[in-house]
Amino acid sequence: MEVVIIGAGMGGLFCGALLAKRGVRVTVLEKNGVSGGGLQTFARGGETFETGMHVAGGFNDGGILNSLCHYLGIMDRLKIRQSDMMLSITYADSGHTYDLPAGRDAFIAYLSGKFPHEKDNILRYVDAVFRVSHEEKLFYLESMSGVNDHSDEFFMPADAFIAKYISDPELRAVLASVNPLYAGIPGHSPAYIHIMISALFMENPCWFEGGSAQLADALKDIIEVADGRVLTCCEVASVRVEDMSVECVVDKNGREYRGDWYISDIHPASLFPLIEGKAFTSGYRARIESIPDTASAFKVYLRLKPGTIPFPCHPVSVVDSMENAWKMAQYEPGSWPHGVNCFFGQGKDGFASHLTAFCLMSFDEVREWENTRTGHRGEAYEAWKRERTDRVLALVEKRFPGIREADDDIFASSPLTFRDWMGTVRAGAYGLFKDSKDIASSLIPIRTKVKNLLLTGQNVNMHGIGGVPMTAIETIQTIFADDSVLQGIRETISNK
Repeated sequence: MEVVIIGAGMGGLFCGALLAKRGVRVTVLEKNGVSGGGLQTFARGGETFETGMHVAGGFNDGGILNSLCHYLGIMDRLKIRQSDMMLSITYADSGHTYDLPAGRDAFIAYLSGKFPHEKDNILRYVDAVFRVSHEEKLFYLESMSGVNDHSDEFFMPADAFIAKYISDPELRAVLASVNPLYAGIPGHSPAYIHIMISALFMENPCWFEGGSAQLADALKDIIEVADGRVLTCCEVASVRVEDMSVECVVDKNGREYRGDWYISDIHPASLFPLIEGKAFTSGYRARIESIPDTASAFKVYLRLKPGTIPFPCHPVSVVDSMENAWKMAQYEPGSWPHGVNCFFGQGKDGFASHLTAFCLMSFDEVREWENTRTGHRGEAYEAWKRERTDRVLALVEKRFPGIREADDDIFASSPLTFRDWMGTVRAGAYGLFKDSKDIASSLIPIRTKVKNLLLTGQNVNMHGIGGVPMTAIETIQTIFADDSVLQGIRETISNK
């Protein structure tokens, strides 16, 4: 069997590695010069910065990433470091800081100490998080055979799920502090995304020492050792379809790639224009293209002077006020940003070497420059970036006074950078938006009407380090039409 994969993001690479593990010859086509998608890193001034994978989870014993990487034989190649806390969050208006510890029991004990009147509700909330998370069977590497029933809580709005258990508005805001990791919108973002992310990072928050590109490199090596290929600077020009089956994929240089199966790891809106021949109906295309993307991102990067900020091995968030806890992705013009997530790089002697300040941002903010390219966007754009950078740093200074004096170099990226770097259409940081008000219309199945074309990646099911590998497993099991991949993973873990 041979499989051609379009896109070498995390989903494409995990699919390729799982197939290679089964003896399938894989060809992965990536238009960028580097594979990895959100696992990519870049260097500046001797420091390695993440493009997307700032925090991780699931690498603990029994965790989905730990189990999957042991099955693939790459766990010992990865430098994973555990975080001491899930998150530290400061509210600028009150000055209150909450240091949310790692571990379920420690998390409950800490918040119960801060909100003693909510002690029983906190316990009920955490129990509900892990109870509902078990409804996503693949998250715990359980067989998906049979009916996969979900409770009403699974698809209810995330803010309503929190409010169901918690009365105190301040505690509700604290528990909503992970919503920048999925661009949460109140009344719409489904609880299951909040629940899976909360469970993942509450149980075992961690980070890649030296950058997440090591995972991309390890997955790429699995494919190539099995006589497969990961071809970079190889942009797909067309996907030829005959009789509702892909005949071949053609790159910009006219080279053809043929396989028994084809997997698309790119945004569906990027896939549709590539199709040659009858494949997707206009109604299907219109439905998919009508699904909005999640918010994009604006990032400020700082190389820090040695010995200025002690290294926190966990994310540090600053929010302007409790009432804006759910307004990171939706905000009034001129009020941006309501919050910033700070991710630090480890330097020497216990100090941080660099900082990435991450803020959700609407793509509309850069709409006037959407037809420009990097380095040629004009002075108005550069002035806009400088002004937005100042806004971000003003909020960061609420937690780290004097941060501007601590920097050795500072630069920024906008949603346009994200769009061009990641190859997305509308620069959504977390793929297509899932809406609890119309969940059936905002979910895309792995199978398509084209018999040998499957979808994978963050636009299907869930995004991130926990979601994309789950979808990859499901994609590969669709090809083999059985649970053999899951069985292999579970056997590997039981034999450890």
